[in-house]
Amino acid sequence: MSVIAGEGRVPILYGNQPMAVAPHRDGYVARPDAAAPHPAVAIATGDVPGAASRTLARHLARHGYAVVVPPADRRHLAAAVNAFGGAWGEWSRGDRRAVIGIGTGSVLASEVAATSELPLILLSPDSVGAAVGTGPILVIAPDDGPTVVAGRRIAYRGVGPGFWDDASPDFVPAAARDALRRIVEFLDRHLGSAAAA
Repeated sequence: MSVIAGEGRVPILYGNQPMAVAPHRDGYVARPDAAAPHPAVAIATGDVPGAASRTLARHLARHGYAVVVPPADRRHLAAAVNAFGGAWGEWSRGDRRAVIGIGTGSVLASEVAATSELPLILLSPDSVGAAVGTGPILVIAPDDGPTVVAGRRIAYRGVGPGFWDDASPDFVPAAARDALRRIVEFLDRHLGSAAAA
């Protein structure tokens, strides 16, 4: 793993890591560079961890969260969530967990969050799915994105689904900064401030 000085609250470690279940395919981990358990977040992308999800993971780690982007299937996502505080207990907390779904990963994230009643963030979801659970929900999307029955929805007018991804032609810097601020505030509110962990 590599170390980078924090652009948020803390310096971080980040890189590929074998996941918690066989065949132990690599996922991506970004976490504070401290020998203590931190509130934990799993990101579902619907694909292999890409540049955008890795960047989001590093941003959240800089705010004190241990973040995992597992390979794109329900089994690896659920195993990552269950490894927080367990197999990965050295650096993550099992009592303070959340799930983020990005694009096509939103349905998987919704299902896993509903199973454990975890806080859920959906970022530019393609669809929401039937199971969203009763935990706190934040949806951040273009104004023409899908809606959620319960939870808070932040809609950005006139942006495309990649508005938050600096490598996307849809990238809108002001909306991306605002979305990241809202994600960190939501996590701080529902997991307890990571800085206090």
